Amino acid sequence: MSRLTVDKLLYGRILRILYIFAFLPVFYFIWDEYEKLAAVNISIILIISWYLQFRIRQQDIEIPYYQLWLSFVEAIFVFAVMLCIFIRDSITENELEKMLAVGCALLLSRAVARTLYMLSMLREGKSFLASGFWSKAATISINVTMLVYVLNLEHYQQICMGATVLMLFAAGVSFGYRYYRDPMHRKPLSVCNQLTMSRIVLTPVFLWVFFYDGDLNYQNNSLVFKILALVMVIAFMVTDFLDGYLARKWGEVSTLGKYLDPFSDKISNMTVFLCFLASGYTAVWMVALIYFREASVETLRTLAASEKIIMPARQSGKWKTAIQGAGILIILVGALDPLYTLIPNWTEIWEYLPYSVMAIITFVTIASGIDYFASSKDVLKKYV
Repeated sequence: MSRLTVDKLLYGRILRILYIFAFLPVFYFIWDEYEKLAAVNISIILIISWYLQFRIRQQDIEIPYYQLWLSFVEAIFVFAVMLCIFIRDSITENELEKMLAVGCALLLSRAVARTLYMLSMLREGKSFLASGFWSKAATISINVTMLVYVLNLEHYQQICMGATVLMLFAAGVSFGYRYYRDPMHRKPLSVCNQLTMSRIVLTPVFLWVFFYDGDLNYQNNSLVFKILALVMVIAFMVTDFLDGYLARKWGEVSTLGKYLDPFSDKISNMTVFLCFLASGYTAVWMVALIYFREASVETLRTLAASEKIIMPARQSGKWKTAIQGAGILIILVGALDPLYTLIPNWTEIWEYLPYSVMAIITFVTIASGIDYFASSKDVLKKYV
């Protein structure tokens, strides 16, 4: 090791030890309800965690044996803090908080899985995988969630825990891909393609958020989960813009990206439309026509690929994606409870708004499909 690496290693170890010891007073503060003192400690933990994860990158340079035990102790302390909060709230409020229980279970599972993985790598004499972005983001999200629960910010607790669950899920999928792929035959996914993949990975989570209460009527869902569903859709749109923009800016345009990007858009948007259908926001024939267009264009892309032709996204397709996204946002925002009190006669407006928006989306989607077929006469002539 170079002198600089050794210095960073020792400095990082000191910070990680301080990180662990900062947890000890938190348990006392939680049970004696010293919320501000507990929040100060959690804030220190959060700052140290961010510095270790993104500045020093301690997990990437630490000796495996020490990494194993330090990570295990850190994970157990994080789980113990959240478990204390769960037990305290269950005793004082006489009610089990489902999201907090799910979070505690996931944190314990993560601690056990990481420890078993590290033990197996040590036994085989192999090095650990470098920490990925989603793993680091999940660690920061966990610490932020601890801070919110310690301060008892009720309106943000479930949102933060929901975000942490999503981060943990994304980190698990990202790790699984990096662990099981063959580095000798496959190139690692670029950042742009990872953004595209994130929409596919998070789509099933959107389903869970949308129907969290187990009721097909979305209006009965909790406002927290309505906001979370809205945030996820916005995240889908932001990643849809960023993957293409960054691919062009960084020169990472790839054949995989050209196929994966429209596929991920269809997966995420069709899932949202099916959720709308289940909640009565649209008609079966609208979703059927949208699906028919998407399936037909994908078939056209497959035929073009067989002729070694890559069909780029057309302007009508970009407009279609933009209008679909805007329509989805309008419906999800319109379903928020505060609008019923802020806007007079909103109940009457809402009776017609979702159907009207979905009708416009359906028309634009079909028009875009016609444009794709009209511009692909050379491909169709070979098969028709």
